[in-house]
Amino acid sequence: MRASSLPVALILALGLAAALPARAQLLPVRDQNPLVRGAYLPLPAALGAPADGTLALAANVQWSNTVNLAATPAESMTVDEETVETDLSLAGGLRGWTWRATLPVIHRGAGVLDGFIDGWHRFFGLPRGDRPSRPRNAYAIDYQRAGLPAVDAPAGTALGDLALEAGHALLAGSAGRLEGWVGLEAPTGSRRDLTGDGALDAAAWLAGEARLGGGFTLAARGGASLVGGDAATGLPLARRVAFGALGLQYAATDRLGLVVQLDAHGALARGSAINFLGRAVELTLGGRYRLAGGATFEAGVVEDIEVDHSPDVTFQLGLRWPLGAPAP
Repeated sequence: MRASSLPVALILALGLAAALPARAQLLPVRDQNPLVRGAYLPLPAALGAPADGTLALAANVQWSNTVNLAATPAESMTVDEETVETDLSLAGGLRGWTWRATLPVIHRGAGVLDGFIDGWHRFFGLPRGDRPSRPRNAYAIDYQRAGLPAVDAPAGTALGDLALEAGHALLAGSAGRLEGWVGLEAPTGSRRDLTGDGALDAAAWLAGEARLGGGFTLAARGGASLVGGDAATGLPLARRVAFGALGLQYAATDRLGLVVQLDAHGALARGSAINFLGRAVELTLGGRYRLAGGATFEAGVVEDIEVDHSPDVTFQLGLRWPLGAPAP
């Protein structure tokens, strides 16, 4: 997707979601690119305000693996790593508003998926990219731009930036639902570990959902983030980033839904000519299952359909459960 076409696609998707009846939910995934993970890209939220005073907990895991080597006359990059991010969220309702607090815990290391992913690519005749040139289960996150300090992120575990967000219905009824959301991200993460940008970030977005009939439902969102800091001294981040998503769900049963979803964002790094630091478009295939007690289990597989712009693969697993009330 060309960068100039991203805002148009978001407007069309949101218009369609607002015009049709409800309801669907986007899977809670986001780009796990370790070099620019510190920029604020809000996770999708469950739409529909819960009753006042009710709470819901969520634990969401995104397990990604990538090998990406690139160089330009002014830059060089080596990314060979595996990330397990656990997002812990508490959400609730207050006077028609939905509020949510999310704290990520991010672990990066050599990982264990290299052999499985390389074997999968060979079996199906898919491109193996840079994997044959790297030792299996190695670790490196290195970036160098002419005139700037080198970025060399260590393996380990660190907190990410704390997100505080609120949403309210703009349109709601049998014909559909459209919500407006705002968020702030506090600098609780680590620039050294590339889990935060060292500054306060903000975001605003619209999110809608719709029922198409025949068991199909649609969800979409689009917005922009204002990024206050940089990933590292040697890796400046873009100050404004557009993002959006479009998802289609099929209700296979009353409890089981199958989901296909597209997520996109603009370039997160400033002044880079490397694809991995530019825009990204990702495809997620997955679903959700509502348990008898009201909790919801979600799972998905995320692929970089715009190759070399995001991690090779991300596996998503999530569980949302209410505290004394129906799930949001």
